[in-house]
Amino acid sequence: MYNSKHVHSVIRKEIREIVRDGRLRLLGVIVVILALAALAFGVKQTLRAQEAREHARERAEGQWKGQGEKNPHVAAHYGTHVFAPTSVATAIDPGVSAYLGRSIKIEAHKRNLAAHSAAQDGAGLQRLGSFSVSTVLLQLVPLLIVALGYGLWSRERESGTLRQLLSTGVDRASLLWGKGLALLAVVAALLVPAGLIILGVLWFLGGGDSSTLARLGLLALGYAVYFAMFGGITLYASAAAHSSRAALVAMIGIWGLFCLVAPRAATEFSGAVKALPSQAQLARDVAHSLENGIDGKTPREIAVNAIVSDMMAARGFSDAGMMINSAFVSGIELQAEAQWEDLVFDHHIQALDDQMAAQEEAVSWVGFLSPFIAMRTLSSGLCGTDFAHHRHFTEYVESWRKNWVNRLNAAFAENAGDKGWNYKAGPELWKTTPPFNYAEPGTAFALRAHWISLSALLFWLFLALLLARRSANRVKVV
Repeated sequence: MYNSKHVHSVIRKEIREIVRDGRLRLLGVIVVILALAALAFGVKQTLRAQEAREHARERAEGQWKGQGEKNPHVAAHYGTHVFAPTSVATAIDPGVSAYLGRSIKIEAHKRNLAAHSAAQDGAGLQRLGSFSVSTVLLQLVPLLIVALGYGLWSRERESGTLRQLLSTGVDRASLLWGKGLALLAVVAALLVPAGLIILGVLWFLGGGDSSTLARLGLLALGYAVYFAMFGGITLYASAAAHSSRAALVAMIGIWGLFCLVAPRAATEFSGAVKALPSQAQLARDVAHSLENGIDGKTPREIAVNAIVSDMMAARGFSDAGMMINSAFVSGIELQAEAQWEDLVFDHHIQALDDQMAAQEEAVSWVGFLSPFIAMRTLSSGLCGTDFAHHRHFTEYVESWRKNWVNRLNAAFAENAGDKGWNYKAGPELWKTTPPFNYAEPGTAFALRAHWISLSALLFWLFLALLLARRSANRVKVV
């Protein structure tokens, strides 16, 4: 048990000593300035992405509605584009969204992958790499915690004050709580004002809705756990090392292992667990399945004819001797072809998405070896910039594309009549296209997608507190 009066005394003493060191004050200010600079860069990138998306969306919509008279199926071949929304939280953590593409071309007979990523289009992004608020929080703040806390136990032992404190009746638990809370209080004094500035900026950008605020609140809580974990390990190293220099060297090594070595190793590990096919290989596989079926034994013509027969029967035209308008039959055949192609595309794209999800899951499990990885994946998930959110968007796009193609083919089948392929629809059809209203999933979606990383982060917090407590009980006074 600890004594609250002793804890308060230790907190005041440690804060005075930390604040008295001008080098640490300067280091803290530098970290905050870097965080705000990263925010400014992130806001600039986010505003640019939002402006580009809105301009491209309006242009695509205008081209579609103003294309003039055209056969509906021919119009489906020309297609249109849809665009992923850019969340304001991207300004904090761009995650992998910059590399996965933000627009998808919608057309008949083909399911396209997302294209036009920010990494391809942004020279500034390439120059600055992954410079973001999350980079500062994930890598630089832990270094600040190490610099502030590596000597909390060892310096007192080296100066002889630890023996004096213990001889006055101050128990080790009170010292541990006092030092730990003082360390976190100093870090909070630096980061909380910066966090409020970040929140205000995101609010100004439109992030005041309940879903975004819930995500940001959980993100702040996650980073608090991450920082507390690093504080606990730093206190452990300070108590266990034989000198302050040894504690500092050990913590820098641990930081490098967690934040530099482990991420690269995790990437290699995930690639070994589930290798992804090349774009050329994926295209060959899709082309083969379109002609021969997913099982490789069902020719396209036979499969499409079977679907046509089912569709005709469903509409009451099962009698082969019935007189049926040729344009209507052509429209049914187009719908049957689309259904066959959808089966093939869904199979291969889902397999690709499953492989990418398996890679992400493999990286998440590595979070039990590195808290940096656990917090990084959780951060991108809460900011909506991970692969799970990208997949949610692309699946919505495909559902919308299928409905879009079916509506156009149905318009041809029902209205062409004797004109057949010479039939042309006008703006009245294009304007009835349902709007593309994609909504980002809620906070629960992000937590479900990253339960492994969340568990790993809590595991590291428990381990860090356990190590800090054990080292405090066993710390040597000389």
